[in-house]
Amino acid sequence: MKYDLVFDLDDTLIQTQAAFRHNVDLCSNLVHQALDEKVIINDIKEVFNKIDLELIKELGFSKARYPYAWESTLDLLATRFNIEISSIVNDQLQSLAKTIFKVNIPLQNDTFIIEELSNRKDVASMTILTLGEKDVQSKRVMDTGLVHHFDNVFITSKKDKSTYLELNEKLSNPVMIGNSLRSDIVPALDAGMKAIHIIRDSWSYDEIEHNHRIDSIKSLVEIKLLLFGNLVKL
Repeated sequence: MKYDLVFDLDDTLIQTQAAFRHNVDLCSNLVHQALDEKVIINDIKEVFNKIDLELIKELGFSKARYPYAWESTLDLLATRFNIEISSIVNDQLQSLAKTIFKVNIPLQNDTFIIEELSNRKDVASMTILTLGEKDVQSKRVMDTGLVHHFDNVFITSKKDKSTYLELNEKLSNPVMIGNSLRSDIVPALDAGMKAIHIIRDSWSYDEIEHNHRIDSIKSLVEIKLLLFGNLVKL
């Protein structure tokens, strides 16, 4: 049996959460200084996280959401402590937050297996399916240096059941491989696709309640055993 392997990008192939956490550290420190050190950094991060998660409902995964969440965090805390924030500080915070879309995000350590998988006779095709804005995700895909191993790259503004139903029509025997239960695994299973969950450093948004039996791996290398070693019937 031949498989069409479909890979998520962020956190599955590249270390996006680590990059975001570093940027959150930088932005939190800037806010901490702007508030005259009246709010501890962990509290700043907690406020930011709540605002950012709430903004997903309105802005989804647009690149406007993340810097706006920082603007809203600083505004809320400055109002709470009656501190006036200069436009220069606001501009500095926005610029710092937006650097997350410009940095080169490192590959996960197990992505060396991508070349081997792409050359297997029992792999019909290789696809990247990634969520976000086209310019940001296109840069991240190209930065991987792996794009020549893939037959398709699909960038989408949403990952839900309809996304995977459409993918199921394009590919003969697709298997979704990703770290996010919410975006990669559960909607793919809901659409009748096969799916493999890779356990990665992630964030709270990725968790979701479900009733599926899910096959999980800790490394992309395990795909070989899972699909081609007959350890699990798919």
